[in-house]
Amino acid sequence: MKKSKLGRNEPCSCGSGKKYKNCCLALEGTVERNEKPFDRYSQLIASIKVKLDQQYEAQIRKLRRSFQDRFIRLCTTPQLPREQESFFSDWLWFDVTDSEGETFSHEYLHKNGPFMEEPLRDCLTALDKSYLSVYEPVGMEGDTLRVKDFLLGCEEHILLKEPLDIDTDNQLPLLLGRLVSLPLGKVFSGMVLLLPNDDGQGSFISKHINYWKNLKEEEALVDLLKNQGETLFGLFDRASHKSVPALNDIRVVRQPENISALASALDQMPSLRLAHETGGIRWYDLCDSQGKARIGLSSEYLVSYTDLLDDILRIETCTKDLFSEQSWEIVHSLFLFQPPPPELNHIWYSVLKDQETERWLHTVHRELDDKTPLEVKEEKNGRERIFSMLDSFASQANGNEYSNDLLDYMRQRIQ
Repeated sequence: MKKSKLGRNEPCSCGSGKKYKNCCLALEGTVERNEKPFDRYSQLIASIKVKLDQQYEAQIRKLRRSFQDRFIRLCTTPQLPREQESFFSDWLWFDVTDSEGETFSHEYLHKNGPFMEEPLRDCLTALDKSYLSVYEPVGMEGDTLRVKDFLLGCEEHILLKEPLDIDTDNQLPLLLGRLVSLPLGKVFSGMVLLLPNDDGQGSFISKHINYWKNLKEEEALVDLLKNQGETLFGLFDRASHKSVPALNDIRVVRQPENISALASALDQMPSLRLAHETGGIRWYDLCDSQGKARIGLSSEYLVSYTDLLDDILRIETCTKDLFSEQSWEIVHSLFLFQPPPPELNHIWYSVLKDQETERWLHTVHRELDDKTPLEVKEEKNGRERIFSMLDSFASQANGNEYSNDLLDYMRQRIQ
């Protein structure tokens, strides 16, 4: 059936409230304005983004701050650089879904697709399917850049405005961008970020992406890139600033077999050092760790908490022969952006108490003459001074169960 053609003076179907002649009519014939595919597609993409911005201006104004905070939550800075805002806009239009799983671009396509010219409709459809990824240049063929998707492994051919002068004999930078698949070729939807790959930046990204993929083992990587592209954006930013994220990875093996044999094995591991035994949990430090890395053994579970990916891999290696068919369950990770499962809350709280107590032990306190509890503990009557300070904290807790439990744990560490 032939699509209905809007009259020039009819209300535009995009919902702007304007007459068609003053709105989307201006987009008709866009594909004929330029002969080169790159120029055609660039103008189509720019036109669609203008329409989306106009259509959803009020909604985006309300969402922008909270969603921008979400978009940069893994980045090294609390503000998104102005020159990178196009990455956020593309993510907001083409990736973020509402409660019904629909993106802004898909909603616009559903409402207005029948009234759009075919090239515009095809371009919007391709943008709605696009996702952020990292690409490694391979070579040039005329105006086409050959790249390898650094994460998915497939090779892509990208239309460019003009040829690039690249030397494939030297280490080439990695590219962060959103590819749009169109009938005559693929183009980046807008801005592309470059990252030198001369000091392990690519390895840093790929290792953390593999870690992320293992956390989300039920989702394909391409779906993760589409649904949570902000994670990749944050990792790219971390790699560019050579800043390692603190993962706060907590994992557990519940009901391990033969606890006494397991304790003996942990005691004899050269990579572990007994730290303390408190509250029924025997805690071991991972030797030579650059961050926080610790294993705890109780009568009910073996738990680990680590900040750095390399330490997670080291713990997996040194414990892989300790369990028959049991494997680690994830309690918490920065990359999950969600609280622990309810059935694992008590394990998470045991870790939290140990983490908070370690932080407290190594922090200077005014009540202790600007010394740490570990320093004061070794002084004459030092324990009494620390207990007095903890009693003062307890009187201010007003009977809060969790606060008192943490304070009791701190007292046990001082004894």
